Amino acid sequence: MAKVPPKTLAVVRTKLDDKIMEASDFLSDMETWKKDQTRFTHRVSAFLSAAESVLLMIEKHAKRFARDHGSEPKFAAWYEAKADAFRTPDAARRAKKSIGSDAEWIYLRAARNGATLTGRGYLTARLTVTATNPETGAVTVSESKTPPLAPPPEPNETKEEKDLWAFKPIEIVDKGGNITDVINAPVDDVVSVCKRHIDKLIVLVEECERELSTY
Repeated sequence: MAKVPPKTLAVVRTKLDDKIMEASDFLSDMETWKKDQTRFTHRVSAFLSAAESVLLMIEKHAKRFARDHGSEPKFAAWYEAKADAFRTPDAARRAKKSIGSDAEWIYLRAARNGATLTGRGYLTARLTVTATNPETGAVTVSESKTPPLAPPPEPNETKEEKDLWAFKPIEIVDKGGNITDVINAPVDDVVSVCKRHIDKLIVLVEECERELSTY
């Protein structure tokens, strides 16, 4: 049986760029639907999934490229160093390492399967996120019963429309129902946070390409 030919660096980069473009498209859609909560929330969810896929593509295709060139251990060491920025609480516990240093990135990864939004400056019930699959990191999400502390403020027409939406804190709950971590929400509006995240992903992909080019 014929073997699958090794991927070229150009092919790997194309796959990573495609996922970044996908996330960018959903980010653009957020701007279009920022006055419609349902559609806006759907675009945020799609953005988070596409953004997470960039890491999955690196782990799959970049790792295979490194393996094909006899450099898998070197790539693993490079990627592990990068993961020090975005390692989630669950991943940190499994690996017995520290949680990632980039708070925004950690929040977005934890929220990717259940991000909810609230009017900017409006304190509402927090999310409960329970890990259900340690292999895939799949989570289930439910609203806690804590009532809102105050009604949402009246819209300020002098503000940019992007300020309509902000993320909410996330609680990480173990199988015993114990809260193991609380991930604070980014302070900026959703669109600004996601724009910064795209920039971080682009930098990571460029650094990945430079690393692979040395093999």
